[in-house]
Amino acid sequence: MLASRLCIAIIGLLAVAPAVPGARAFADDADTCTRASAPVAERLDACTREIESGLPQGADLANAYLGRGIAHRARGENDDAVADYGEAIRLDPGNVMAYTARGGVYLGAGDLERALADYNEVIRINPSLPFGFYNRGNAYARNGDYDRAIVDFDEAIRIDPTFIMPRLARGSALAAKGNLDDAIANYGAVIEIDPNTAKAYSNRALVYGTKHDYDHAIADYTEAIRLVPDDMLAYYTRGLAYYAKGDIDRAIADYDNVIRLDPNFVDGYNNRGRAYVAKHDLDSAIADYTQVIRLDPSLVFAYDNRGLAYYAKRDLARAIADFSQAIEIDPEYASAYNNRGNAYDDAGDHDRAIADYGEAIRLDASDTEVYYNRGVAYAAKGDFDHAIADFNAAIGLDPKLAFAYFSRGLARRAQGDTAGAAADIAKAKELNPNLGR
Repeated sequence: MLASRLCIAIIGLLAVAPAVPGARAFADDADTCTRASAPVAERLDACTREIESGLPQGADLANAYLGRGIAHRARGENDDAVADYGEAIRLDPGNVMAYTARGGVYLGAGDLERALADYNEVIRINPSLPFGFYNRGNAYARNGDYDRAIVDFDEAIRIDPTFIMPRLARGSALAAKGNLDDAIANYGAVIEIDPNTAKAYSNRALVYGTKHDYDHAIADYTEAIRLVPDDMLAYYTRGLAYYAKGDIDRAIADYDNVIRLDPNFVDGYNNRGRAYVAKHDLDSAIADYTQVIRLDPSLVFAYDNRGLAYYAKRDLARAIADFSQAIEIDPEYASAYNNRGNAYDDAGDHDRAIADYGEAIRLDASDTEVYYNRGVAYAAKGDFDHAIADFNAAIGLDPKLAFAYFSRGLARRAQGDTAGAAADIAKAKELNPNLGR
């Protein structure tokens, strides 16, 4: 939106440039060069002919370079755009639009130092222009300097209280700083100025979601969708909020819309798959995870997720195959080792299960579940010393893990430690009265 706003401002500036009398072709080129509705290739050619004609001079020539730079930028030819903007600045050192446009290219490329230098020049040349502070604020925010960004957004708003963009950007900066209530109030002020600003609703919804206030988040996403019915991201994030609330059917309906609007959006299929798992519709979940894999076969989590769905169906062979594929793609993916270990253990292959749990622990020694799982596998082999050692490790990481106490109690009973077994089982039932029923 910033790019379009600046483009409109630039085109407006160029449109008032006087034509050279008596040069019909030049006048036509000058018009095409600055007409935003003209095809980019035509604008580029027209600007080039205007420049090469030798007719425009000074600021007029600078604006022709500026127009050509805009056309280059539209084609993704950033180096050529920067060169033309630089020539416009050389010819007209006070051309704030050329500095602004070049700063936008630098910012997009992540060259924050040069972007800031250009935006500083805009502010130096004309400190009454709100977009100078707005753009510099964006550069500061991109660099994680939210305090300076907010100062600049405040100044842009002071200059033009109706300028919506710095208010939206200030909300994002406040949220990034963790000032969630201030961000919510900020977006509320935007909505008061213009109740049809869909971005204010969707941004405020994100903040509400961060606060786990899903009802308010859903209400805001719904309003954003009413204003922009094809806002794919609003459907997606509202689906996440519905899922977090446990409203699985509405979450799936939103993911359906996400996929309708963008059939190649991987996260739409992945999250709908998660929702289907929550509904125990495992076949639909597997179909969605398969679609994720078709779209991007390198996504390790897709194989892991599909493997879990197969595991839930007790299709252990397919589950093991998917977990193995996840490990082949990323040998450091600890979750897949744990999950494959579970499948091996359920298939009765306790040695392979133990090996996989060991690898998962090597990769993440803080995962309580893996120690517990390995303890269960050792117990299934009758190796109660190793089982008890793993249950001890699990309890050390989570002293309230009732299952670990219960399983350690059973292992101690198998070793003849009646008193130790009774103490562990009593502790387990204290933590979870349903155990052992």
